[in-house]
Amino acid sequence: MRIWHEFILAAGFLTRLAPARIADIDTLGRGVRWFPLVGLYLGFVAALPFMLGLGEGRPWIQGWLWLGLTMVLTRGLHWDGWVDLCDAWGSGARGERFWEVLKDSRMGAFGGMGLVMGLAGYLVLLSEVFPYGAWGVLIWAPVLGRTAAVVLAWRTRKLGRPGLAGIFLTAATDRRVVWVAGTAMALGIAFVPWKVLLFSGLLCCAGLLFLIRLARIRGGVNGDFLGAGIVWGELSVFLGWILAGT
Repeated sequence: MRIWHEFILAAGFLTRLAPARIADIDTLGRGVRWFPLVGLYLGFVAALPFMLGLGEGRPWIQGWLWLGLTMVLTRGLHWDGWVDLCDAWGSGARGERFWEVLKDSRMGAFGGMGLVMGLAGYLVLLSEVFPYGAWGVLIWAPVLGRTAAVVLAWRTRKLGRPGLAGIFLTAATDRRVVWVAGTAMALGIAFVPWKVLLFSGLLCCAGLLFLIRLARIRGGVNGDFLGAGIVWGELSVFLGWILAGT
């Protein structure tokens, strides 16, 4: 029952696919070990309409619909982090000014460019996934995205800034991150060809190294970093599919 409760809390926090519930900090934090399975749950739900034939033969429309559906199902939380981080990084701000830009609710020029590049990247890459009916790629992408957030939290857990993300930074212990990474790898083996698994993993690690370095240079990490990690993790799977030549 405790395991199920933790999973529901994680699903309610990351998606609309479970009811949001109030919980103590420790219980909510322990939910990080179920992030990959929440990604699997999201991946199945988002891919199902297309597996049943929605938009068949029109990959650009399918990609647009899939992207919109995942935004609705996740409240677009990770995209907010992606845009905020692009704004702050692109501005070149340092010290507290970096965090002021990051937390500013207004989107600047660099955030706009990051949003366009991110959304365009999804649509262009998805247009190559749908014609092949690569449903495993669509299902595994949310898994790797949420895994990337946990790994990033683990590597930067001593750099936490005030905010909700601190709960997950503290909870991202060595033991849990091994479980999370192992779960993601097992699911990757089940759903995508080994070349896709390899290229996706390498691309994801490269992006995470950049985010870890940025966090250390700027002296902190918050939820926006974790959201950006999710976006990059998903993009890594789609780009990995292309690079693998499957």
